[in-house]
Amino acid sequence: MQCEMVQQFVDMLTEITAKQKIPQEYADGQVLYNAEIALLEKIHQYPSANISMLSDKLGITKSAVTQMSAKLLDKGLIEKFQDSKNKKEKYVRLTNEGNKARERYIAFRNQEFHEMRTYLCSLNENDKKTISTFMRMMKQYMPVYTFPCQCDINKISAVEQLKIEGQKKHA
Repeated sequence: MQCEMVQQFVDMLTEITAKQKIPQEYADGQVLYNAEIALLEKIHQYPSANISMLSDKLGITKSAVTQMSAKLLDKGLIEKFQDSKNKKEKYVRLTNEGNKARERYIAFRNQEFHEMRTYLCSLNENDKKTISTFMRMMKQYMPVYTFPCQCDINKISAVEQLKIEGQKKHA
């Protein structure tokens, strides 16, 4: 059972990683990657931010922000503008379509979070503690790409184990 649990956990992490690389439709017929959604969210949170500030807030390079911004601009989700006081600096802001895409993403995620909260609230305290302890342990030992199952070793009876050890001595 423990090997199956660890394998399910590793499979879950692999699936999360793979899904993060697949764009989803959050705008009318337009697909967005998670990184693009994250940029839309930061633009919303920091409406007077320039590329450098967005880069800092996202923890990615200015070049990556510039490239994503160009894609979002092409999709009509953001627009560039200049502050009347500082003509040198360029800024971006969400368009109406960008706001709609962000809101759809939030609604989608809120539904998923609601389902997860409902499930977790249905668990008793002991189950919650067990899951929490398991998650802490797995986090401590990450990355785990494979988990060599040794369940069968534990199932061998003491007599069988003695036979195996005896055979090893005589070999």
